[in-house]
Amino acid sequence: MKQRYIYWSLMFLILPLFVSCMSLSSPDIVLKKDGQPCISIPSDEDFFRRNKQFKIIFADVFQTGVGELWSKDYEDSSKPYYVKTQECLRFDYHFQNNITYTIGFISTEKGADDNKSWSRYLRINKNQDGTLQLLLDEHARDAAK
Repeated sequence: MKQRYIYWSLMFLILPLFVSCMSLSSPDIVLKKDGQPCISIPSDEDFFRRNKQFKIIFADVFQTGVGELWSKDYEDSSKPYYVKTQECLRFDYHFQNNITYTIGFISTEKGADDNKSWSRYLRINKNQDGTLQLLLDEHARDAAK
């Protein structure tokens, strides 16, 4: 009986905790009026609305099938780069329509030591009527096929 208890404790308590520490998180992405994406840390990262600041350590843009298009190591910068939740991150890259990208960045909560990795697929489709549509994750990958 004791072995079963240990087994179930491992399966439902320790294993999910371990997996969640290793997984990538998904940032929020919306289209701005200029047709470029606003990539941000989701509001649920600041659950108690304490106006937390997050230090951005590194950011990059990959194009599916091509490789890295842009990257920035903010850790080497003379001035730390801090953002709050739902604040657009500086991706100094002009995203084109009808191309599938993978964006990513690494952040840490101000004053903390642990880093968090963020990644998401995105694609900006230009429809026949000229409107822009943001496709994320599986939809962006499917559109690339």
